[in-house]
Amino acid sequence: MPKARNWRLWVGVLIALLAPLAYFSLFEITRSALWIALLLFVVAIALLIGGLQRAYSAPAEYRGKTAGPILATLTLLIVGFFGFTLYLMKQAYPVAANAPRVGQKAPEFTLTDSNGSPLRLTELLSGKLPGGGASRGILLVFYRGYW
Repeated sequence: MPKARNWRLWVGVLIALLAPLAYFSLFEITRSALWIALLLFVVAIALLIGGLQRAYSAPAEYRGKTAGPILATLTLLIVGFFGFTLYLMKQAYPVAANAPRVGQKAPEFTLTDSNGSPLRLTELLSGKLPGGGASRGILLVFYRGYW
């Protein structure tokens, strides 16, 4: 009786190859594509472990006793290279040393409102609320583009 193909090994490697492609293609769109890639890597590793268990527990029925460790090593290299690439990407972006921290008062600035009129931070902070009290803070929302 011929041995059956151990599809878990091959599908695991295929998913491990698709994970970095999914991350780099979705990064500009979602900025949270890391979770998708990590989930795909977990699924790939789970399939590889299942395939290796199948190959070694029933070698008379399933193939993969030789290809399994090779494919598992290849997958671990893909995961390691992906992690190293993410590390290099993080190192490439400079740290914003002058950016205000949480709870720190923002420096004085002037912006234009939706009507084109200039607004200063001090003018916004000195404004009166409808109930008669003074404003305690401001929430600024910055859009990626003008809609």
